[in-house]
Amino acid sequence: MTNVRVVGLALAGLAACTSAPPPTCTADDLDCFMDQLSFRGSDGATVHIDFVDTETILALSTATSNSPSVPFLTSGPASLTYPYGTLIDGADVIFTDSLELTFTDPNGCQPVVALTLASHGTRSKHTGCFPGLHDMKKAGTIMSNVGFTATAATDTSIGVELRPISSTDCTSIDAPADLVKTASAVANMSVTIPVTISPPPADEGSGSQTCPGGLLVSTLDCDGLGNGGTSSYCLSSAEFMTATGMPLPSACYPAGTTGCESESGQSAGALVKPCCPGLTCKVGAACGDPTGAVGGSCQE
Repeated sequence: MTNVRVVGLALAGLAACTSAPPPTCTADDLDCFMDQLSFRGSDGATVHIDFVDTETILALSTATSNSPSVPFLTSGPASLTYPYGTLIDGADVIFTDSLELTFTDPNGCQPVVALTLASHGTRSKHTGCFPGLHDMKKAGTIMSNVGFTATAATDTSIGVELRPISSTDCTSIDAPADLVKTASAVANMSVTIPVTISPPPADEGSGSQTCPGGLLVSTLDCDGLGNGGTSSYCLSSAEFMTATGMPLPSACYPAGTTGCESESGQSAGALVKPCCPGLTCKVGAACGDPTGAVGGSCQE
């Protein structure tokens, strides 16, 4: 699968900190990670997931993959990478990878995409299905953000099997659990993408003020979409580059720095000038920003 733009790791303000810590999944617990699967649309809104028995998906693709009406995935990301374990928390995206897929579907639907986690010949018992769309198009692009509401206990390498599912008359295309039960349903064989999930840094949450190889910053943020974040966070160079397209600054930004949050382009909502620990990137008068600057400013 080629010709794909992969976007991920958007450093944005959180709506509210959850009171309970996220679950932790061991490297071989595919069902744990599948239970914590989460989809977001390109606008960041939560997208409903239908969880379907994996054996049902496998049987359907085996029986119908040679059908002339079967859909195809024609391109997609080379891999999905999550370097800090917790990917989606509460109501806001913290770390996600963009699942950008192009497809063809002779039925004139945007097909359902079924995601099954796999490792060493074992699959998750359930498959998470992203709903399709009866859009009368026979080719197009599916844009979604994918993550997990769990942390990894250790560095984890698994695979995600992607199967496009459609129906000859687009029946139930927006309701995957119903779609797979219809007589007109068709599913192709899978394409597998490697997934890497790493645990949070060892010093995160411990009160330590060290950040080897990275930069200690605040992700506290307040803008029109909400507020949240953490007052002290170890930000890596790779994470910052992926979110903003810029190299990691040599130092955090002090109080009074303006333009801390990007408001345009692919990095919109990202903290392009991460404030120093304890400060908040405040955007707009409602958040108490006295500067009126585009992108707000770092404030106590």
